[in-house]
Amino acid sequence: MASSPTLRKAGILECFHIVRHYLELDSCVVVGAKFASLDGLNLTPETLFPALRVVLLKHPALCVTVEDEDGKPAFVRLDNVDLSHVVRFSDADDVELAIQRQLSTRFDTSSRVPLWRLEVLGDRTVLFAFHHGIGDGLSGVAVQLALLDALQKAQPHSDSSVVEVPKTIELLPPLEVATNIRPSVFKVLSTVLGLFLPASFTRAHSAWTCNPVPATIPRLEPRVKLVTFGSTEMTAFTKVCRSHNATVTSAFYVLAVATLSQIVPPASKQHKKLCVTVAISLRGPANTPADCMCDYVSAHKSYPAINKKFNWSAAASYASELKKQRLAVRQEAGLLHLVFGDYIGFFKGQLGRKRGATFEISNAGRVQPSEGRWRVEDMVFAQCNVTVGSAISLSIIGDPTGAVTIAFTWAETAVDSVLVEAFAAQFFEGFQALAYP
Repeated sequence: MASSPTLRKAGILECFHIVRHYLELDSCVVVGAKFASLDGLNLTPETLFPALRVVLLKHPALCVTVEDEDGKPAFVRLDNVDLSHVVRFSDADDVELAIQRQLSTRFDTSSRVPLWRLEVLGDRTVLFAFHHGIGDGLSGVAVQLALLDALQKAQPHSDSSVVEVPKTIELLPPLEVATNIRPSVFKVLSTVLGLFLPASFTRAHSAWTCNPVPATIPRLEPRVKLVTFGSTEMTAFTKVCRSHNATVTSAFYVLAVATLSQIVPPASKQHKKLCVTVAISLRGPANTPADCMCDYVSAHKSYPAINKKFNWSAAASYASELKKQRLAVRQEAGLLHLVFGDYIGFFKGQLGRKRGATFEISNAGRVQPSEGRWRVEDMVFAQCNVTVGSAISLSIIGDPTGAVTIAFTWAETAVDSVLVEAFAAQFFEGFQALAYP
């Protein structure tokens, strides 16, 4: 596939994700959904490719590749996309293992192929894996819903698998153009000061963040554990959350802190806190709808005390805190300006050092698709970033039935799998106790 002239340079957040992938520190984001047809149709090239053709024309980010990853990355338009090269039909039916394989597989950016791929499992689960540089978690949801909508309308037929890319396609602007992310002078000064303070003077010093980042870049081997809460359970849990002025995200945050506090390995007296990041979408401030592909996200970091007990007041308080951060959190993304374009140096500077966070939470919300002959269920959302990112990631998504699935992802270099398995199991038990008090 030959490439065309540059569409535009990558923005600062896109560069962050592009270089992280280039250094083999990350692979992809995955959003999956099980497709069911009311008239018994299967997902075959004859049914899927006509719909994907529509999806590609709706989302230009699916029609690009990246160049100059180690310098000043830029997106270039592909002349065409051969669906037979990026769509794989598999007999596999273990979704957890399939996601793990996807997260272990980076994109070959030396070839002129798009920055995404699709795997159709034996149970009609469609896993959409994509480079973080072209989209955030909500982008994966947008593509799955676009595919569902296209399947509702498209008629199965045999046709060429090659999709010609229009020369007129345009990408959405980078985050720093879409909304003001410039940090305040106080934010910049406090961040710079933190770089020169003795470690013992910082909040991070007393936080348990699992194992340090490896001194050398290890092989990318993420682990995945899926935990699902049924629609009835989630209805009960959501009702309880509302009665305490909390949200599902804030309750999950406090529950995760309480659960992990119970299984933190014996440590020195230094460890009094955890460090947690929660992803916050910037589509609202950027005035960008949910059905677009873009990399518009930031994160709020906090240092909760190690506390084995769940507290609804803490959940309500954190819900208010997240609400206040909807605009303020833009400055966190804006701090990437302080890297001055040296993303390679930035990431290599993290090797061998204390990990930045214990766990992170990303909630893609509940998917609300259109009505028709096709429907989706059993949604799943997972991310890789296990080498230099948080030791454990909790990626949350709800499907149209109301069920919610959490993908716990980690690497053995970051935290022992026995600990994460216990974390996931006890988190489930804690959820049950809160949903049915």
